[in-house]
Amino acid sequence: MFPNVRNVHLAPGGTCRYHLYVQMKPRHPGEVKNVILGAFAAHYDIKHVVVVDEDVDIFDAEMVEWAIATRFQADKDLIVISGSQGSKLDPSTDEGFGAKMGIDATAAIDAPPFRFKRISVPGEKEIDIDNVLDVDAKIGDLLRD
Repeated sequence: MFPNVRNVHLAPGGTCRYHLYVQMKPRHPGEVKNVILGAFAAHYDIKHVVVVDEDVDIFDAEMVEWAIATRFQADKDLIVISGSQGSKLDPSTDEGFGAKMGIDATAAIDAPPFRFKRISVPGEKEIDIDNVLDVDAKIGDLLRD
């Protein structure tokens, strides 16, 4: 049905049933939205669909988050379908009826390739994560005060 889809992944963070990540190579405007709608039609449990380009590893949640952060604009890349059938096991629904959300986190088809290329900062691998977490805690303390 969608030959440009390369891979799919039901993410563990979505209880391996509610969050679907789709990796594809979009070729036509509107194609990603059709893939999102097709994913919702595939199984009623699917609640959130995120579509990313081929350069994004859908088995790495951080990479998917990066794609959303750098390739997604809510006013044009978001689909929300209210009143959809979902899972009765999802405590956020009303007896299994709720909303579904699709996110197009792909780069614009006609965009220059360098515009959406992930860059790495020299030395980023050497960052002391404990120090970063300490800074996060301090910011949290400031926000709570």
